[in-house]
Amino acid sequence: MVDRGQPPDDPDAPAVQEGLSAVPGGTPTVSGPGRGRVLVLGLLAAAAVAAVVGYQLRRAHRPPSILLVLVDTLRADYLGAYGFTGGISPNLDRLAAESVVFDHCFSPAPWTKPAVASLFTSLLPRTHNVLTHKGRYIDRARPVTRTDALSARATTLAEALQAGGYATAAFVANPWVQPDQGFGQGFDHFDGRFAGNTTPAAPVLAAAQAWLAIRPRDRPFFAYVHLMDVHGPYDAPAADFEAVRASPDLGPPHRLDDAEVRAIRPYLTGLPWVRQPGARERRTWRARYAAGVHALDRQLGPFLDALRADGTLAEAVVVVVSDHGEELAEHGGWDHGFRLYDHQLHVPLIVRLPGGRHRRVGALVDLLDLMPTLLGIAHAPMPPGLQGRDLSRLIAGAVPDAEAGAVVAGGVKWEPGEHAIRTPTHKLITKLPSGRARLYDLRDDPAEQRDVAADAPEVAQQLAEELARRVQAPGAAPRFAPEQAEVPPALEERLESLGYVER
Repeated sequence: MVDRGQPPDDPDAPAVQEGLSAVPGGTPTVSGPGRGRVLVLGLLAAAAVAAVVGYQLRRAHRPPSILLVLVDTLRADYLGAYGFTGGISPNLDRLAAESVVFDHCFSPAPWTKPAVASLFTSLLPRTHNVLTHKGRYIDRARPVTRTDALSARATTLAEALQAGGYATAAFVANPWVQPDQGFGQGFDHFDGRFAGNTTPAAPVLAAAQAWLAIRPRDRPFFAYVHLMDVHGPYDAPAADFEAVRASPDLGPPHRLDDAEVRAIRPYLTGLPWVRQPGARERRTWRARYAAGVHALDRQLGPFLDALRADGTLAEAVVVVVSDHGEELAEHGGWDHGFRLYDHQLHVPLIVRLPGGRHRRVGALVDLLDLMPTLLGIAHAPMPPGLQGRDLSRLIAGAVPDAEAGAVVAGGVKWEPGEHAIRTPTHKLITKLPSGRARLYDLRDDPAEQRDVAADAPEVAQQLAEELARRVQAPGAAPRFAPEQAEVPPALEERLESLGYVER
């Protein structure tokens, strides 16, 4: 809660002398008889005003608290603030209207584990090496009992803020992002009891709100909230489906052919609505995904309202982001983690500053930039070797060069060597160290449907060289040695419900 004037429970807050009132010139007046008391009261008033000003300056110079809300699997283009029509996200749209909104933020990986590891460390997936499950995806026919874990050698965002005096807490509903896999580093309090796809946002947000109510008041906080409502198997309540099913942004009517039906992941096919006639319609699947966004937003509204009411939004930086997007048959497939097209990489990034300030930023940015940006806002030391950029100047109002920069992605589940590099005008997807490259001209083909590598070989070569320079050149950051964590049966069951274990 932000301090308004002098909080009664703060022992450092100055008391204001009774009988004095400020007048438009700053001169105190005396509310009582007796000239002999004027000098004394005047000196007391000056001291009180100086104390108030000093106290407010100390508070103003204290680093801001930070609330980071990650909505798993949320595509940017399925929010109203990013152009989706039909009332899908009124609460997040309201937040975006008083925030700095990055129009072109991309994830460095199309699935949770490497993406969040990159967000936490500002390192590319190839550098932090959280990539695989003993070399492959989990398959029940070939049991896997261990999985990549985030190295303790990596300095996380939470560790850096904790070292800077922040109280830190995490509330996480994803079973991959847990302390036993290296993601608890730097958190004073880690609440992972919600891990699994069946937990809606409300209890996770309630736990976060309860911690915010009892957090230490003598230092800023960093709270990380990871929500799973948008992730498959698309089981949002029917009312949320009805609220979004008519949106024109779900695309034109299209009956799924047999190949498209066979491509649907098994974990997405177990709900009752999948057995209804409308399940052969592509718009139905997209509306079911959109219903998860609507359900998430509906639960997030009261949480944000409570933060407004108790003053937290007046003192904290609030960030809303996602780890990756979702394919909804744009390239003949479903789910996420298997391709590097924009529908799996383009994520929202909404940064609300204390008090609110709205602008849109068109520069290319990615999740690696979030750690150095938040450390810059917090005036905390930057750990060496970060591969992201500090965006605090853009957030403060600097004009970006919309034609500059590129972002890199990798960490595909079955193809760890698959990488992409994206500029404002082109996307190259290839397998390192060498492999066939696919090039897309995003100016004419934003849906990435036509490979133009043969038509523009010089562009493909230039991007391939830049990608190799960033990812595997001798001057690139050294890779962490792989570390592994056990996958106990209880975790395996949760992962199966999210499509990470296949029978």
